[in-house]
Amino acid sequence: MNEKERLCDRCLFVPTRVSVILLAMIQGGILNYFLIHYQTHNWYAWIAGDVAIIFSFFVAFFISFRELKIVHKAKKYVKNHLLISTVEAGSFPLVYFAWLVYSVIMAVRVGIIYKSLAFQVQHELFFDRNLLKVTVAFSGLVFLLLVASHHNFGPGTTAGNQINLLSALVPFDIIDAVDILSIFFFKEDRDTLEPVLAWFIIIVACLNLVLPTVPLMMLSKSHFGAQPITSQLEYLNKLIHIFVINLPLLAIRLILWQKHRMEISPLLVKNVFMIVVLGIELHEKEKTQQKNMDDVASTGNRAGSLRSMVGHEPFSACNNNHV
Repeated sequence: MNEKERLCDRCLFVPTRVSVILLAMIQGGILNYFLIHYQTHNWYAWIAGDVAIIFSFFVAFFISFRELKIVHKAKKYVKNHLLISTVEAGSFPLVYFAWLVYSVIMAVRVGIIYKSLAFQVQHELFFDRNLLKVTVAFSGLVFLLLVASHHNFGPGTTAGNQINLLSALVPFDIIDAVDILSIFFFKEDRDTLEPVLAWFIIIVACLNLVLPTVPLMMLSKSHFGAQPITSQLEYLNKLIHIFVINLPLLAIRLILWQKHRMEISPLLVKNVFMIVVLGIELHEKEKTQQKNMDDVASTGNRAGSLRSMVGHEPFSACNNNHV
């Protein structure tokens, strides 16, 4: 192994992990500014939340880095000696725990900012509404970098396709949630909302930040693509995207449009598209499973009939010989 390869091995997964921690720190700092500037100085307590986030990411990265490095070296040895690789990474349960800590603290901050003080944010300053929206939306990038820091499967591979199946939609769902919160920037629109509807919008949007914990748990269970994802988990993932993410967001936009006559985002089309496409996929998968069950039952019936015929032949032959 030359010096270049040694350097690459030492830097394995380091850029993505450093990027996750830096992005989380930048997000925390910007959100803390909004909380401190527009609320009271007691909001410095959120720095403790940032410490908890960084610590949880660091522990998850430290444990997974050691194992991934061992797996990487083992696979390299196997490849160099033309052997069949049976080495795979572990499940890394701390990765979804780290995201849970990060997303819960992020969701609470986002909920407080948008529900209580978003309408106070000035539009002409550097720390304006656009910066707030972009900061929250970067959570999708944090998620993708977090996933990328726990596997080294290339695009187009079976494992890579499984990882994309569970993780590719998450950034778009987070952007969708950030977009629905924009209504709270305008005090007149905010005041016209019923309290139940206002809280429903906040809860649905914040839930979109926490929900990526579920696909991370699924990836953990599949050892980040090293093992196949069960059809039950794939089915559950599609149901969550339909009934927990896109359907509530679609309902909110329709209510704002038809009842409150407010301007809505074209992302309504995205909600309809995802519901239709995922619904068709679930229907086709259900038809395929039913067909497979029918084929198995038909094969079993034919096998039973064949055994019955074979079982009667000796008896018939004996009777003929006896006569």
